Amino acid sequence: MNQNINVMKIFDFCKSNVPHGNKLGKEIFNELRSYVDKYRDQTFFEISFQDIEFADSSFARESIVLLAQVYRGKKGFILRDLYDEDVIDNIDYAAVALDQPLALRFEDGIRLLGPTLTKSNLEIYELLKIKKKLTTSQLASLMDLSVQNASSKLKKLVDDGYILRFEETAETGGIEFIYQIIG
Repeated sequence: MNQNINVMKIFDFCKSNVPHGNKLGKEIFNELRSYVDKYRDQTFFEISFQDIEFADSSFARESIVLLAQVYRGKKGFILRDLYDEDVIDNIDYAAVALDQPLALRFEDGIRLLGPTLTKSNLEIYELLKIKKKLTTSQLASLMDLSVQNASSKLKKLVDDGYILRFEETAETGGIEFIYQIIG
């Protein structure tokens, strides 16, 4: 599991500190996608809003939210350097519209944008934030769930775009799935 993180500065892609609109969003999506495809072995990417003063929901929907949706379950995208609540609201609106969660990293933690998690899935997500990585059997033990139930919940979180799943060799020699939040 490759944990190096590439940083993509939105400003470097669009050369504007106020990216807006569907047209620019679609153009930037294509550039971001080409960038991600160049780093096939990379799993996590940070999208920096450094030097961005404003971005509307149309731009966000057609660029970064769509990018996360295209790579859902395969790659993780973490937003950073974003502190303007209006821009955060615009991205959140776009993420809800496309039913695509996004992680926004602050110095003191992660904030989820997009669709709201159910109470039980939020508990699992919060546990993963603390533990960093979990296997199905570890989650089952920690939350007093059957392995099958824990597996179903983790698979749903992967399918919905909240976490990623990696294969690793277990101590017993078989394959074991490891789950990790995006962020």
